[in-house]
Amino acid sequence: MQAETRSSDKLSIGVLYGFRALMVLFVCNFHIWQLGWLGQYPMVFGTRLDLDFWTRSAYVFVDGMMLLSGFLLYLPYARQAVHGTPVPSAKLFYFNRVRRIVPSYLFSVLIALFFFALPGGAYRDAAARNADILTHLTFTFNFFPDTYLYTPLNGVLWTVAVEMQFYLLFPWLARAARKKPAYALAAMAVAGILFRFVMAKSVGDLSLWVNQLPAFLDVYALGMLGAIAYVRLRKGMDTAPKATARIVAAVSVVLFAAGCWALTSLMHLQTDNGMLGHEQLRLSQWEIRLPLAATLLLLMLSAAFLPRLLQKLLDNRLMRFLSTISFNLYVWHQFLSARLVGLFPTTLHNDLQLQQAFTLLCFALSILAAMAATYGIEQPAARGLEKLRLRYQKNKESKKHEGSSGTQAV
Repeated sequence: MQAETRSSDKLSIGVLYGFRALMVLFVCNFHIWQLGWLGQYPMVFGTRLDLDFWTRSAYVFVDGMMLLSGFLLYLPYARQAVHGTPVPSAKLFYFNRVRRIVPSYLFSVLIALFFFALPGGAYRDAAARNADILTHLTFTFNFFPDTYLYTPLNGVLWTVAVEMQFYLLFPWLARAARKKPAYALAAMAVAGILFRFVMAKSVGDLSLWVNQLPAFLDVYALGMLGAIAYVRLRKGMDTAPKATARIVAAVSVVLFAAGCWALTSLMHLQTDNGMLGHEQLRLSQWEIRLPLAATLLLLMLSAAFLPRLLQKLLDNRLMRFLSTISFNLYVWHQFLSARLVGLFPTTLHNDLQLQQAFTLLCFALSILAAMAATYGIEQPAARGLEKLRLRYQKNKESKKHEGSSGTQAV
């Protein structure tokens, strides 16, 4: 049990590395395709595949990232309910989230601000500049049109704001889910669905509202429910006979295949609806959000119980590497691609070779930037902050011990 307690929950579900990596790559490819227009019709073993529908709607995998976040955040609490393992305090939870997210986030904001936005005269006046900076530093920029829809800093960072806002609430949500999981998760789900329904009926332009935190609450709740289901299923599998394990593996293959079919159907549906206009695209995105999250959760849970050979497709060195740099890859890919497109001639959108070169260059530079930010900023900063925390904790305990000794002496 002690060894189990010390093991990392994230590392114990290796297939999730692959899900995180693939979802980020799909979103990256969508944004790069928006700029370069490379046709999504690859040739595989002499067969021409039509992936246009997939790429056009690949932005929905941001929902999958939120689902995965809810799953992983609640996993320690789900394990505690079953195995009695410890969970972090709210203070430690906030600290871990800050050291994981903030260094890379601040680095990207400062680079965009001082090397591009300010030199390029992107702000109409000092008030607009100050508002953009202040709201980005407080993760509230997605509340306002000017700082969310029209910011010159980095358009994809809205997901970081939503995540940080959810982190702020999570310790209380987790506490409620531990006490009354059915009521707490149902309340989150109802809040998310109700928010989308009310806003869809009362707001004409959903641009500002489509990706606000309340619109994702049911997705987060489903992720938390998935963590509970996984831990209970895993406990049952650990004590099950080998014959049962083989049956579960076979059923998982069928469920995974069914999930792939359902996901493909949802991507087709979203692309077809997106052709009808921007507002229909946003409404459709809201309509499929919960079915999409449920489908992705089915894929994650079934993948975790696939035969080990099939799990290797999602849990291997390449997927683990891409998962490690995935946050910074997401942060930098669109920002860099938007600058690279200006270096290409105006014939880019009509020249297949130029489109291929542009796409490869965008991916290559984005991966290099993600590696530099991960290994040069994120991880050193995380280690440094952890050392400061441990030093502070040690000093605090030392003072407490000294005070206790003095009291005893008196």
